[in-house]
Amino acid sequence: MKLFKIIGCVFVFVSLGVSAPELMEAVAAVVDGKPIMRSELLENFYRYQSMPESAGKSEAELKKEVLDKLIDDKVLLSRIDRDSIKISESEVDQRVTTHLTNLAASQHIDLGTLERAIRAQLGLSMAQYRDQLAKQIREHLYITRIRQLHVGALNPTNKEVIEFFNTYKDSLPRQYNCILVSHIQLDISPNKKTIDSVKAIAEALIDSLDHGMNWEVLTKRHSQDSTADKGGDLGYIRKGLLDPEYERATARLNNGQHSETPVKTSLGWHIIKVIGRREDGVRTAHILLRTIPTAADSAKVLAQADSLSKVANTKELFAASAKKFSQDKSSNHLGGRLGWFQRNELDSAYIAPVSRLQAGENSEPILIENAYHVFRLDDERQVRELSLEDDYEKIRSFAANRKETEKLNELVKKWREEVLIEIRMTE
Repeated sequence: MKLFKIIGCVFVFVSLGVSAPELMEAVAAVVDGKPIMRSELLENFYRYQSMPESAGKSEAELKKEVLDKLIDDKVLLSRIDRDSIKISESEVDQRVTTHLTNLAASQHIDLGTLERAIRAQLGLSMAQYRDQLAKQIREHLYITRIRQLHVGALNPTNKEVIEFFNTYKDSLPRQYNCILVSHIQLDISPNKKTIDSVKAIAEALIDSLDHGMNWEVLTKRHSQDSTADKGGDLGYIRKGLLDPEYERATARLNNGQHSETPVKTSLGWHIIKVIGRREDGVRTAHILLRTIPTAADSAKVLAQADSLSKVANTKELFAASAKKFSQDKSSNHLGGRLGWFQRNELDSAYIAPVSRLQAGENSEPILIENAYHVFRLDDERQVRELSLEDDYEKIRSFAANRKETEKLNELVKKWREEVLIEIRMTE
C-alpha cells in the first residue's frame, strides 16, 4: 500500500543517515545536467545490500546496478521539461494531507498523536515529514504523468493474468491484517421533474447559441463546472476516458460545432462544442448544468439504505440485496463483494465505518459523495496469500503494471541516447 511504502522510505532515509558510514560528498554522475550525488548512490546501495536479490553479487556489481537504476530514473524525469508536465503545489499538498489523514485513520489515532509518533520514531517534525512526503509524492506524480502520456493503460488478457500469477505467485506480497468487505451503493439521483426542468434551460441556451449568442459569454454566465471561466475548455482527452454518452455526442460533431440537443451524463446536462481532434482523442468545451437532487430525493434513498442495513443481515441476504439494488456496477453482480484488503489499503472514506465492524456485521448507511453505502465485514484474517479466485483484479493490476513497466523501460533505453550522461564515480 502506498501509505506505508512512503513512510517506510522516509524511515529508511533517516535511519541510514544515522547508521551508514560518514563519507565525503561528491557527484557520482550527471544526467541531462542534473547530478546524482554520491550520498544518494550509497544510500540506495546500502538499502539494496539488505535485499534478497542482491545475494551473490559483488559490491562493484551492486553499485553499478544501483547507479544504472538512478540514471534511468533521472532520464525518465528529464521528460518533465520535454513534455511540459506541470504539477501544482496545491495538488501535492492535498495528497500529502490525504496521506497523513489516511495513515492516522488506519492506526485509529488522531493527527496530533501521529505527529508525536513521527517525532519519536523518525526524529522529524511534522513540517519536515511533510516536506519529505511532498518530495516523494511530487516525483511519483511526475512519473505517473510521463507513464500515462507515453505508455497509457495496458490491459492484460485473462491468459496473461493467469500466466503472470503462475510465474510470480511465490514472490507476490502477502497481505496482513486483512478484511473481506462487501457493500451496497445507492446513488442519490434527482427526480424527473428536476431533470426535465434543467434540460429545458439547456435547450434554451442552445437556442441562444443558434441565434448567435457568444459561447464564452454563455459559458461564464451559466456553466456549473470549474472550467466556466476558460470557456468550458476541457483540453484534449484520450478516447475511452470520457463518459460514453458525452463521447458519442462528440463523434457526431465537426470541429467548431456545438451539440443540437443537451447531452445527459451523471453530472447533469451538457452542451458540447468540439474544438479539435487528434488520432488518440478530442478537445472539447462544454456548458454544464448540474441536476442536483433535492432533500426529499436524499431522504428517500437514506430510508432504503437503512432498511437494507437492518434486513440484509446474513451473507446470503446481503449478496442478494446487492445484486438487486446496488448501483455499483463493478461489484453488484458479485453480490457487493469488494474483495480482500489490508486495513490500511481501504479508500479513506471507507476506513472509519468499516473499522467499527465485527465480522458478520453491517454498517449503518454512510453518505459518501453522492451515494449512501451500507458496508458488511464478511471476514478478517491476520495473514493471507493472494489467490486468483479471491484477488483476480489485484493480480490483473500487478500484471498490467508489469507490462506497462516493461514498455516504459524500453522507452527509457531509447531516451538514454537522447541525453548527456557523464559517470564520474568509477570506484
